[in-house]
Amino acid sequence: MKNIFKYILSLSLLYYVITTYGNDMQKTLAVINYHYVLLVFFISFIQYVLSAYRWMYISSKNGTEMNFLYCLKFYYISTFINNILPGGVVGDIYRAYCARESSNNLINLSKSVQGIVFERLSGQIMMFFIFLLSLTFFFLINAKYVAFLYTVLPVLSVTFIIYFVVKKMYFNEISSNEIIINFKKIFSGIIFWNHTIISFFVVLSYIVIYIISAEAIGLSIDYFTFFVFTPIVLFSMTLPVSIGGWGVREGTALLIAFLLGLSASSSISVAVMYGILNLFCSLPGLYFLLSLRR
Repeated sequence: MKNIFKYILSLSLLYYVITTYGNDMQKTLAVINYHYVLLVFFISFIQYVLSAYRWMYISSKNGTEMNFLYCLKFYYISTFINNILPGGVVGDIYRAYCARESSNNLINLSKSVQGIVFERLSGQIMMFFIFLLSLTFFFLINAKYVAFLYTVLPVLSVTFIIYFVVKKMYFNEISSNEIIINFKKIFSGIIFWNHTIISFFVVLSYIVIYIISAEAIGLSIDYFTFFVFTPIVLFSMTLPVSIGGWGVREGTALLIAFLLGLSASSSISVAVMYGILNLFCSLPGLYFLLSLRR
């Protein structure tokens, strides 16, 4: 039932933006510069390499040794599956199941799942941090201080409360629970900072690709403005209410266009272009998936 809802939501939002702004979007997307598409594919490859290395690094610190090329292949596969199926986690479930058999040894399923959950969590924490930072800049630059007080400040307060509660409950107490022990190890000290730095560059690559998506369709953009609002659009894609972020991403881009006084059709066109490029760059995952079936 939840999956049906996600399909309906994605299709409904896409139907609205396409029927409302379709003609202008068609004109904008018709002038794609394919040199930028190649640049995006290159940056995306670096992004996959960093993400695969983050997964391998976190898994190794969690007691699971895996081959890097193995991690890279299954990262492509899981991302492709997540882009075409609802929930955004089906690919990760498949990755956890298949990753039990690395090139070195048979991995315990619990360890495999933990490694992927911790790896995804590292990226989500960084995305959330940059989202809050960009939202703060957005409100302060546009002198929307009341909005800042009623949105960002409460979220920051709740975030810090949750952090200190979790720290007191799990980090400051001795526990015999394997998951808690591993969580404490991965999200503290030098290990935490190592994968957090990787996550920063991964999220940064998302933002750069979004900006290049605007350049690819010939839009004249204010880079600072794009750096501020792009994380907001990208964060909306992490909400588990659509298929690969479709519909929600475009709806968020439309909302921001209204708030900033930007062209609605151009803003939506960038979001659509990003979605197309994101799917295109995950296509090696389809090749790797089909190669497993041979």
